[in-house]
Amino acid sequence: MIASQLVRLQQHAALGWIAWDYAGRLGALAVMAAIPSARMVAFTSQRTRISHLETMLWIVGLSLLERLSQAPRIVINAAFPGTVVGRYPQPGGWLYLFDLALGLGLVAVSEELVFRRCAADVLRLWLGNRVLIVLVSSLLFGGYHRWAGLGNVVMATILGAGFMLMLQRSVALWPLVLAHDVVDLIAFA
Repeated sequence: MIASQLVRLQQHAALGWIAWDYAGRLGALAVMAAIPSARMVAFTSQRTRISHLETMLWIVGLSLLERLSQAPRIVINAAFPGTVVGRYPQPGGWLYLFDLALGLGLVAVSEELVFRRCAADVLRLWLGNRVLIVLVSSLLFGGYHRWAGLGNVVMATILGAGFMLMLQRSVALWPLVLAHDVVDLIAFA
């Protein structure tokens, strides 16, 4: 995903940018599917420990957190403009609808598998402490969003902590994928 991120930042047309982004995410999913130990961790189905109502409350809370973090993100990026190395393209027409309908779902699935499910499993072995797992995984998630500036790193780190707390509470991944997709839909629509 990081390699495609570096290539995509060199793309000036929305279609090229999105194609490289999707390629990296699909590639990461293929690698997880191809490696037996990664496949076991990433694609294990678990029952959720939270109700549908609690899932909805998490989604509302994380969506509000994302909305409230927009102003600080803009202020931080304005204070440190050199940290912004790329911008998300503004696709139009069919590409915009395709990206909203399928692309954001791909983003949610790939990022939740990598930064929550797999990171939680690896960090549990190294750290063992739930608080440290939340902290380290959210910093990794924030760092992955570094291309959009320091403000985005801060925002993604905070949201990443919320997503990891939700995973620790729910155990199942599908509520997080749903929450991530809704948060991104609100942010990009």
